[in-house]
Amino acid sequence: MRNTLQAWDEAVLLALNGQPRWLDTPAWWLTSNWAAVPVVLLIFWTLYRIGTRHGAPRRAWLGLAALILTFAGTDALSSRVMKPGFARLRPSHTEALDGHLHHHTFEDGSVYRGGRFGFVSSHAANTFGIATLAVLLFGAGRWRWLWMWAAAMSWTRIYLGVHYPGDILFGALFGAGWACAIFTAFRRFSPALSTP
Repeated sequence: MRNTLQAWDEAVLLALNGQPRWLDTPAWWLTSNWAAVPVVLLIFWTLYRIGTRHGAPRRAWLGLAALILTFAGTDALSSRVMKPGFARLRPSHTEALDGHLHHHTFEDGSVYRGGRFGFVSSHAANTFGIATLAVLLFGAGRWRWLWMWAAAMSWTRIYLGVHYPGDILFGALFGAGWACAIFTAFRRFSPALSTP
């Protein structure tokens, strides 16, 4: 069963990796941490407005604390606990896939391969955690687009050959689940936190 799942993961990876090739530059930019800055600033601005213009400073402060704990939890657990714990090699570090994957190449000729282990994807966990928490805090109406942002950032990891689709899927599920758990815990401190 494990070999079958690995084969499917590799087949989907090879179908999506580096396709279409003209997206090299956008994919490399979108995979960077800078691509998340506008989204995080927008969430901070929305929390600021809730605290000042809508007279709900407690809700704003709790929302900020929940956001920080969501990101800190998804990042630390995915990169420091899950990756070394599962010890699943990234496709970019797998000998059987060497020469079959498209990677980002720097001007000096070196290739971006990411760290050694890849399960689960921290990009997917972090972005889906942030997106899910924002939707829970502010309502799905105008904020569901964040899931598309998270999916786009996660897709870049497959495009660049540094994650299997399974790494992305389970990273996204972990991030969204962690955000739901943080939101539920914080809502006990302030029922108003769940009011968009």
